[in-house]
Amino acid sequence: MTDKQSTAKVTYIGHASLLFETNGHSVIADPMFSNRVATVFNQRLTPMRFDPTLICDLSAILLTHGHHDHMDLRSLSKLGRSVPVILPKGLSLPLLMRGFRHVRVLQPWDAVEIDGASINAVPAYHFGGRPPFYATAGFQGYVVQDGKCVYFSGDTGFYEPMFREIGKKFAIDVAALPIGAYHPPSFRKHHMSPEDALEAFRVLGAKKILPIHYETFNLSWEPLDEPRKRFMAEAERLSLLDSIAVLESGQSIVL
Repeated sequence: MTDKQSTAKVTYIGHASLLFETNGHSVIADPMFSNRVATVFNQRLTPMRFDPTLICDLSAILLTHGHHDHMDLRSLSKLGRSVPVILPKGLSLPLLMRGFRHVRVLQPWDAVEIDGASINAVPAYHFGGRPPFYATAGFQGYVVQDGKCVYFSGDTGFYEPMFREIGKKFAIDVAALPIGAYHPPSFRKHHMSPEDALEAFRVLGAKKILPIHYETFNLSWEPLDEPRKRFMAEAERLSLLDSIAVLESGQSIVL
């Protein structure tokens, strides 16, 4: 995969949703188009400026874990029930019961090839937490390789050995890492602060960092605009402004 000389486009949909487009195909991660989490909970505070009906040639849907802001069944239904869904252990049943026909379970370090793209599951430091599958649902990130290499962590806390191992296995062009939902302090066990994300970026050895999981839903106690401000300030302090890609909903970078 990585010997192909090609370009890839990464589009930030909002919250923790990304679209990867390479070699005429596309892969979407944790699609979340809804205005509320789980229909009745947190309302979207930053408008989504991305039209999901424009997605074409969708090869796969990647789900990192079962939390409602990452595995939104209404959003998945809009993408169609015939698109292959890649997900962790313990989460197949809700999709199969709703008519999704191609559900593939991967565990960390498993890989599958779809339409020429290598989709690799990698570890995350989080928890599954979707009723009633609290004890059995898995969680993970993904590395997509198709000429370029994109790492999508999903939700994760900072765990240096994990990021170091991922960085050794893959030459990452862009790392999409979460920077929000870190307060109160107990949340940082399973979520990263902006400073954690930039340290993870350093450990991974990636070329660029794309921050995700902030300014869309109020899921924790820090002010909505604080993650971006802290991320930019720390990137400037570390002289990393040339290595960051801060995107608004609907914006893209080309690798």
